[in-house]
Amino acid sequence: MRVLHQGQGRFVLGNDFARWHSPKEVLPILSGEEEVTDPQYGWELLRSPLPTVDSTNEGGARRLYSAIRQDLGIAKEKWQAGSYTDLGIDVREDLEIALEKTIAGASFFQRENPFVRHVVLRKRTTLEDAGLLKKIGVDIHPNLNLIREVNDFHTLFEGQALRTSEHFREAYAEARVFGKALSKGGKGGGFMKNLMEQRICSSVIAGINTAQKLLEGRTIHEETDDEDFDVVVQNDAERAALSTLLHRLKQVKEDPKLNAVIHYLETEGWLEHGVIIFSQYYDTARWVADSLAKRYKQEAVGLYAGAGRSKLYREGEAVGIQRETLKEMVADRELRIMVATDAACEGLNLQTLGTLINIDLPWNPTKLEQRIGRIKRFGQARDRVDMLNLVNEQTVDEKVYNRLSERMRDRFDLFGSLPDTIKDEWIEDIETLGEKMDEYIHDHKEATGFDLRYNASMQPSDNEWRDCSQVLSQRDFASLMREGWSG
Repeated sequence: MRVLHQGQGRFVLGNDFARWHSPKEVLPILSGEEEVTDPQYGWELLRSPLPTVDSTNEGGARRLYSAIRQDLGIAKEKWQAGSYTDLGIDVREDLEIALEKTIAGASFFQRENPFVRHVVLRKRTTLEDAGLLKKIGVDIHPNLNLIREVNDFHTLFEGQALRTSEHFREAYAEARVFGKALSKGGKGGGFMKNLMEQRICSSVIAGINTAQKLLEGRTIHEETDDEDFDVVVQNDAERAALSTLLHRLKQVKEDPKLNAVIHYLETEGWLEHGVIIFSQYYDTARWVADSLAKRYKQEAVGLYAGAGRSKLYREGEAVGIQRETLKEMVADRELRIMVATDAACEGLNLQTLGTLINIDLPWNPTKLEQRIGRIKRFGQARDRVDMLNLVNEQTVDEKVYNRLSERMRDRFDLFGSLPDTIKDEWIEDIETLGEKMDEYIHDHKEATGFDLRYNASMQPSDNEWRDCSQVLSQRDFASLMREGWSG
């Protein structure tokens, strides 16, 4: 914004004393944390830079700007106004009314500010709806209607969940016992109580590693969107549950999740399109990468993780590698199998890969949306991409996924306005989880200034610089910039 403010006129952020030069002051207003109700303070924000009547599509704001300019005799091209006392009584009342009005949950200065006026927001879904970008559909698996080999599918899946062994189900039951033991000790609040359930649901190896660490007296640190916490074994009841759990897990001969991944890569042909495989836990991601590298020795396999733990597997060897190098290999189509933790959820473009597998299910719909966003991007060659979600039968993950699936029917915009995180107390009453998510969506259905400005009308016009008929890739943009100016 300061770059735009430079040069002749210097009007974008107002005069040198305008409030918009102070991020600490205006950011709480823009985010909705602070609401401006005092008309004198509101005038200080509005008078420099004073918007033109044509700067907004909202009728009330247009009438206010017109009344201000007429009342003060300010020409159309002028962007600076005087003090609050210069305004007539009628215009002051108009300003008070405007400040009190919210539209779709957005206050006046969330809708009307220099940032909304000068920053162009074009979400992919907005461009798709306007016909400026081709929609990329998402086929969600497991789906009996979309597979090639029915018999193999039924061997692996019972409905939408993976079939599990008796040993696994007994281990899962002990994980619930462990959670209850934590609760009795006053340490079982929030996601802490479900720690072992989620680790086991991610993979057998993640459950084994976690149980062993806790039995050795080590502390498990867990981070969620709402809190950080540490888990350590402190009594015999917790230790007994973990010991039984560990014994049961070690009896599990095959993790059905790996068998499902191999089935889709080979029988369903997903390897041909390239695949990104996500897990929220490093232990699981590492196990998947190790297993696939061992099976496909002639295939490069990447492990994309944080804290310097990324690896490249090739011809039986595993070496440490920079994440940027893995990105480049995917972009150059040298890498068809990428395994990643959620460290790869943001800022990673994998549009050369055409399929995605979620080894585990984070209780966070936003993270699932971020994951599919890694391949559902500009440059994706497929009209429809495939996403496989793996959950084990008779677990809380299966129940949560069933509720989420009911809200994933629109294959272009999977989650819409689902909550960022599924609350732990919602899980306690799993039968009403869907209703609670719907209540959340209804209560939090608020728009931003950008939504209200740009989504109200997307009809292209001949003279608006904000409208675009062509979307350039980063490579196209770089090439055009190197050509220099002409004309």
